[in-house]
Amino acid sequence: MLTLAILFYHFFPGPQHLIHAIYYLIRAYFTTNIKPKVDFADLRNPPIKYSDAWCVPFVTLMLTVPKPSGGDYVFAPYIILHTMGYGAPVWYTVLGGALFTMYIFWRPTVLYMCAGAIASRYIRGDNIRFGLLFAAAIHMILAAFEPLTFSFFSTFIVLFMAEAKLRMKWEYELVPPVYPSVNVFAAPVYLMNTFLWGWAHKWKYTDKVWKSFDIAFPIANISIGLFLHFYYTTYSAYIT
Repeated sequence: MLTLAILFYHFFPGPQHLIHAIYYLIRAYFTTNIKPKVDFADLRNPPIKYSDAWCVPFVTLMLTVPKPSGGDYVFAPYIILHTMGYGAPVWYTVLGGALFTMYIFWRPTVLYMCAGAIASRYIRGDNIRFGLLFAAAIHMILAAFEPLTFSFFSTFIVLFMAEAKLRMKWEYELVPPVYPSVNVFAAPVYLMNTFLWGWAHKWKYTDKVWKSFDIAFPIANISIGLFLHFYYTTYSAYIT
């Protein structure tokens, strides 16, 4: 849903933060908190937590960049599997990691998506109304820093994006990365992800243990990619 909306957004851009703020404020009024229940022994009524208060605004902010790209979401399986400690094929780690490094080099804003993807799994729903209110407030503040040029189509596209960010199903973001040209690094990984079908199911229904040294791979990818990016942007003028 979200990548499809991003594809249309490139044709009908509009002010994201302002529309997000208004939409989340209205949605908070019509949204009901979900009381957590676990049908197991004495855990039928687990305690209510307030993680939604920061998870919801954090996720929506991380997924709202000035120039969104569907290619960013292609790397969600790679970053999640290696960060959270799930097993991944060696060929996927090597090839996907190399392409991820180059993608960071050309588009470091993909790291916002990585952070938002991991945080999205901690949205519980028991205090989602608070989360939506805080998200609306933060987006309203950031709306002062973006232009207000929008159209009828861009308004509905951004509304679609705002709702999709709350309903993210990472395994089902199936729209191929077609824009911008940096997605030449995302397209091969998009094809590789078809061999990992079911990864999001594992992520949803198993504990997130954070106990694998595989996290060293994304750390290395991010470090090398950012180094190349800043080195290139700093010294490219001298090289030419």
